[in-house]
Amino acid sequence: MKLNLITLAILTAATPVLAADFSLSKANTDKVSAKKWQCKRCVAPSHLSGDIAIGAGYTELDDVHAGNALGQEEDGAFGALNGRVTANSDNGWRTTATAHNLGLDNGDAALSTSNGTVELYADYRQLNKLESDKASTPYYFSSDELVSGQPYSPVLGIERNRISVGISASTDLAGFSVDGDLGYRTEDKQGHKVVSVATPSPVNLAKPVDSRTDELTAATSVAGDNWLAALSYLGSVYDNDTQEVYHNTYGSLLAPEPDNEAHQVTLSGNLRGQSGVFDGRVSLGRMIQDNALVNAQTSPIQSWDGQVDTLDMDARYTLMATSRLRVQLAGRYSERDNQSSSFEFPQYDFNATTGLVSENLLLDSEDTRGSAKVQYRLAKGYRLDAGYQFDRKERSHSARETTDEHQLWAGMKITDLDLWKVELKGGISQRDGSRYQANDLSSSEENPLLRKYHLADRDRIEAEVKLRHQPMASLSVELNLQFADDDYTDTELGLTGATDYGYQLAISYLVNKQLSLYGFAGQQWIDADQSGDSWNAEINDEFVSLGAGFEYAGLLQDKLTVGGDYLFANSDSSSSNSGAANSQFDDYYQYSHSVGLFAKYRLSERSNLRLDYRYERYYDTDYASVAVDAVDGLVTLGDLDHNYNAHQLMLSYSISL
Repeated sequence: MKLNLITLAILTAATPVLAADFSLSKANTDKVSAKKWQCKRCVAPSHLSGDIAIGAGYTELDDVHAGNALGQEEDGAFGALNGRVTANSDNGWRTTATAHNLGLDNGDAALSTSNGTVELYADYRQLNKLESDKASTPYYFSSDELVSGQPYSPVLGIERNRISVGISASTDLAGFSVDGDLGYRTEDKQGHKVVSVATPSPVNLAKPVDSRTDELTAATSVAGDNWLAALSYLGSVYDNDTQEVYHNTYGSLLAPEPDNEAHQVTLSGNLRGQSGVFDGRVSLGRMIQDNALVNAQTSPIQSWDGQVDTLDMDARYTLMATSRLRVQLAGRYSERDNQSSSFEFPQYDFNATTGLVSENLLLDSEDTRGSAKVQYRLAKGYRLDAGYQFDRKERSHSARETTDEHQLWAGMKITDLDLWKVELKGGISQRDGSRYQANDLSSSEENPLLRKYHLADRDRIEAEVKLRHQPMASLSVELNLQFADDDYTDTELGLTGATDYGYQLAISYLVNKQLSLYGFAGQQWIDADQSGDSWNAEINDEFVSLGAGFEYAGLLQDKLTVGGDYLFANSDSSSSNSGAANSQFDDYYQYSHSVGLFAKYRLSERSNLRLDYRYERYYDTDYASVAVDAVDGLVTLGDLDHNYNAHQLMLSYSISL
């Protein structure tokens, strides 16, 4: 390195200065008075910030199913709390509390506190899924015994209450970044669900649901400059408080969901090189079910030890081969090993016992998958993608023990066109497999030519187009198109073909600073063909969704903001069978209209008053839903179709802290 004379002169003159220590710790402050010091430009962070909204409202409905959309399953007044509040303490702790529709039947709340190194968190969530309050049944459950009496109307649906707590921490240890997390979650489920039993004629029942699931998670990770290693544990215990459905005359009619537990340990890692990244994961699991079984006269089993061991491994390597070329190789292996008990059962034909015995089959499975993907940048704004995937599934004691599927796809992404972005993708796949063993491993009543759709040979072609057009900064239009066709080439009996196609269109427009608009529309069609010995059937499903909304913020001297949303959803399923007396079967049909309107008035810089109105119109009809005694020999829970209007009005006051 050469230094000119001017540089040498500057360094020589500055040498005493460079040698001196002018750090603040070396300053002489013995004679300095700091009593009147103040920082006029420093702003201390607020100790309390956020927004709180307190609301009160009224719901009018005549069907509990409306509670899925409105969050309130009964007529009448309600209160709700929404908001997010953050508190900062002088010692560095930051605490955040959030609430969303707390007070409604579907609400949640969360609390967390952290000092940057340690975080404690807890949350509560209520999730209700309601089906109907129009059911009618004369059957009661008294100490899990089925008895009959006067008809009553149980509410069909499940109420879930979930509580989660946990702690996480991070630190530096010996030059490495170390993280840890410990969490616990419990979920209670209560309600009624539809089940069917034979007494000996078929009867539909509203079976009580009362269960609890506890989950424990623990994880730790260590990270270096270019690597990361993590070890985690997941444990789950399911406890069902309901028992078997028992009848004094007919004995055990229905077994309950058995208590069970599952455990999984996972080791994962990441290694980053100069031009490539490797990710890997290995998981070992065990599922256990060993509680008592029902006391059925036809079963020789009094106790059963159920155990399934699982192994999951996957790896992925991503290489930036050049500035234009990116290659990704991935593989996955999954194994399910059934170690449960095996018993001998007497065999029956249509009339009597055959004298033969057979064991219950322990089903094992393996899934091996490999893939390769390439991305190549042809030019600025032009990228070519291509890939191949192989998937082999092995199922023991199956009509077809091995299936192989090959998938090949390619696509192009164009982002350099004026006002346009284009994505094109197309692919083909083929599935075949081992020899069918229908006669050996299925019942004698099943036709050996029948092919189950997930095991049958299949050829698929699919294509997808995504277009985004932005003719101006305030207007955006997106259009997605999809098409897929399945051909079950060698199937004589079963599903022979299926076609799935649809589109989604979305538009957003910022008219001016005060007014914004949006709209969307989508449709999907699924058509399937089935063949039998002497009949052919067609199933046609159609789905429609439409929506639009607006927001305007320029009223009453910019103090009033109004807005609204509308959503329409419709699904229609029809089928026909050439072998039926009436070839056209009844349909399933459903539609809903959802409207939401709001007006928000700014009372001050920190407070607002808001009025919300919501309307739900819902209708469905299912040919499988019939009156209690509509079919001879069948007792149902009644016609459970829906046809209702529901309204909800809420006034809320919000303040910014």
